Order: sequence, then C-alpha cells, then structure tokens
Amino acid sequence: MKRLSVRLKNLEFRNPVLPASGTFGFGREYSSFFDLNTLGGILTKSITLSPRTGNPQPRIYEVYGGVLNSIGLENPGISYFVDKELPFIESINTVKIVSIAGSKIEDYVELSSILENTSIDAIEINLSCPNVEEDYVYFGEDESALSKVIKEIRSETGKFLIVKLSSGSNNIVNLAKKASEAGVDAVCIGNTIKGMAIDIDKFAPVFKNKVAGLSGPAIKPIALRAVWDVYEALQIPIIGCGGIMNFKDALEFIFAGASLVQVGTANFSSPLVMPEIISDLYQYCDEKNIAISDFIGIAHKGKIL
Repeated sequence: MKRLSVRLKNLEFRNPVLPASGTFGFGREYSSFFDLNTLGGILTKSITLSPRTGNPQPRIYEVYGGVLNSIGLENPGISYFVDKELPFIESINTVKIVSIAGSKIEDYVELSSILENTSIDAIEINLSCPNVEEDYVYFGEDESALSKVIKEIRSETGKFLIVKLSSGSNNIVNLAKKASEAGVDAVCIGNTIKGMAIDIDKFAPVFKNKVAGLSGPAIKPIALRAVWDVYEALQIPIIGCGGIMNFKDALEFIFAGASLVQVGTANFSSPLVMPEIISDLYQYCDEKNIAISDFIGIAHKGKIL
C-alpha cells in the first residue's frame, strides 16, 4: 500500500484517509467494524478542559443532501481523556491526532501543554467556538484572534499543528495565510457550515440554539472550492473535508490540492466507508501505476497522467 502513503513534515501517513473530528468518537465505537490500523490516521472528537454535557435534544436533523448538528462539543474533558481514552488510542498503529476546543485562549494553551507530554503525533485546533473574552467573536472567523491563539499554542508545543477552518468563510485564503504565518503545519478545510431548520408544526426553529452546523454532500462543492483557492495561494499542506462519501469525492479534493482527506458524515451512513475508500483509492492508483502523492494539486496543472 506504499502507493497511498503521504508524508507531511515528520509524519508519515500510510494513506490519506482520516475520520473527521466529532464523527468517530475516540475510535472505540468503530473498532468492532474494521481494523483501525488501516486508517491513515485517527482523529478524536474535540476535547475541552472540563467535561461538557453538550446541547439539549434534538441534536441531529436530516436535511436534503446532509445533516444539521448541534452537539455542543459534548466530551468528558481532558483529564478523563488522558486517563481513560488515550491508552486505547496509543494502541492503534497509525498517526494519532487530538482535536482541542475552548472558549478562551488560555483553554487552548493549557490543553496543548497537557498534550505536549503525551505520545500523540498532532493536535487539530477546533476554532469554531466563540471567544468569551472578546465579545464572543469566533476564533476561526477573525484574523487577529486566529493568529493570537495559534501563536500561543505554538509556544506551548512542538507537536504537528493543524487548524480547522470553515469552508463557508469568504475570507478563507487570508485566514489560512494568517494561520500559516502564526505557526501551524497544515490547515483543515473545512468545518461545518452554519444553517438552520424550522419545525412547521411547532412554528419554531428545530434547535434550541437556532443555528446548527451543516455537513454532508451538500457542502462538498463549497469545501472543494475553498481547498482549490487556498492551494493556489499558499504553500501549506491542506486536509480536505466536507461531503466526502466515496473515493471519487476524495480524489476531487486531492486533485484540488489536499494532501489528506477527512471523512465525516459518511461514517453515519456506513461504518465501513473509510476502509472502502482506502481500498478504492489503492485500486485507482494501482491501475494508473501512480502514487497518490503525485495527484496532489494535479487539477491546477491541466495535464493528464
């Protein structure tokens, strides 16, 4: 399977397929379906300093072409994670990535400091939370806040850093540039896109928070465009995420410039979707007699291999 390997700085991924944060728990939930060692990497749900119970029900609502979710970052907190979940993740022979989230910069700094002393390989910074100390400005939507939190995190850790940005931003290129300048090693494009649904029987929004995150096939063209734009503008590894349901979707992101891809909502449809994508990618590369890394950004070059 060497044809599928991708190297980003000091990390060697056996293939470019990873789960998206928040759709794969801590891995245990899927371990009875397939061998987790086959993944290019494992990525946890977002961890916060203290446990979070998340938002009230309903949390999930199906829409045309995708799913709206309002989970509210439910998680057991960093102490429980390190004590109870990390040992299982350490037993998996693949790249290990932990997603972190917080409501102020100090949260991210402390989380990074704790994880620096563990065996994990990388940290993904989830910036979809509002900064409570800065009038609830979202970290991932403000260039200054984005730059500041990444610099603070980088001062605490030498781990491979990934920042997760929303493909719904009209400022995605500048945000990715600021993130790169602040010290991240890769950008993940993207996160869910804000949306909502209304219950016509209750005459009210479905979710208590009114707005929720849209994921699934409906957002794929938006995420793909964002990956394309960032690849054209910057020399930084990109992880493509948004509506990937099969190997053809994954290839589109890779052709647009993504070095790796994350699969999210598709895991809810089929727990075997990622090993199927990996197998199909290998068959495609084998038929072409080309390594997957040679396809990264190929659509920008306008040539046929």
